[in-house]
Amino acid sequence: MNPVEVIPLHPLFGATLVGYFGNGILAFRLGELLRAYAVAKGRQITVMQAFGTVILERILDLVIVVFIFALTIPWFPFEDDYTRFGAFVFTGITVFLIVLIFFTVHFNWLGKIEYMAIFNSHYGQKLFSAVNRIFEGLTIIKKTNHAGLIILSSLVLWGFYYCSTMIVLDACGLSLGFVGTGILLVLGSIVIGIPALPGSAGTYDAGIKYSLIMVFNISSDKALTYAIVSHAISYFPLVLVGAVYFMLGNVSLKEVKTIQ
Repeated sequence: MNPVEVIPLHPLFGATLVGYFGNGILAFRLGELLRAYAVAKGRQITVMQAFGTVILERILDLVIVVFIFALTIPWFPFEDDYTRFGAFVFTGITVFLIVLIFFTVHFNWLGKIEYMAIFNSHYGQKLFSAVNRIFEGLTIIKKTNHAGLIILSSLVLWGFYYCSTMIVLDACGLSLGFVGTGILLVLGSIVIGIPALPGSAGTYDAGIKYSLIMVFNISSDKALTYAIVSHAISYFPLVLVGAVYFMLGNVSLKEVKTIQ
């Protein structure tokens, strides 16, 4: 965000936790928008610009998951129809988003459609302005000297995700090996990325249980135990700490409706 505004680390950390809190209590991962609002509140950067950086972060996450998927292709369980379908759809969406963003920026598509009739109305102008600001946030990585550091930090973060997955598996008495853990991390990322109930309630547990049973031949009881434990340790701490930052930041869900 430095090209737009220099924001200290602690407020960004707090906004991130507010986003996790929002994802935990709001459906369809609307916590991401709440996070952008928390970042932009009282600052020069607009909510939509901040939301663009959040989308950029999520796209980087998608790319890393696809990279892990590529590394595990020789061992990936393509014989399962649902797993194969999910992996290919996930990869296809990621590639499509990257290509769409590249062509939109490279060929200035926004500049070419700005004067179309659909954007001449009041609401059309507001829609175009919002989309334009989102793209400003998305392309902010081009204007910073920290692109390499951003990518490195994403890789380190996913390294922690991988290690935590191994630790929880071990705590539940399961051993999938290095490759199996990577495959489970990919499948879990696909499941948790589906916009659903608050905190991915039901979706994550069912998806992880199915993956462990069908892909790794884990018993139903052990699969369910891991699904519940891994979901709980990734849900409750973030939601509780996020709730504290939500209250300390005086962020109101009603205020989010006024985003422009």
